[in-house]
Amino acid sequence: MKDQTNLIVIIVAIVFMIGFSLAFALTQRKPLTLQDPPAVPVAPVAPAEGAVVYANALPNAGSGPAAGGGGGGRQGGGRIGGPGGGRIGGPGGGAPGGGGPGIAAPSGAAIGGN
Repeated sequence: MKDQTNLIVIIVAIVFMIGFSLAFALTQRKPLTLQDPPAVPVAPVAPAEGAVVYANALPNAGSGPAAGGGGGGRQGGGRIGGPGGGRIGGPGGGAPGGGGPGIAAPSGAAIGGN
């Protein structure tokens, strides 16, 4: 009985092998053939007369109020740390108790001090 089971397993394995081989062979992709790209024109192009206007500034530059907000830059204002400080800390700025590096105050801030 054991030889009959082995024979059935071998025959089923051979049938599956043939089926998978046919499936792989018949469903493989065909290689793509790419077309040549179109030629790129390299002839110089002349602009149409009167189409180009050369100027030294943007259109409407300086002829009215600005459209956007103010530019960057540092604004004046109070300082953190008291008179002459300009930094977080005691008088003279810097670390509490005297000079030295500290943290710069944001513009317009008036926190602490005398």
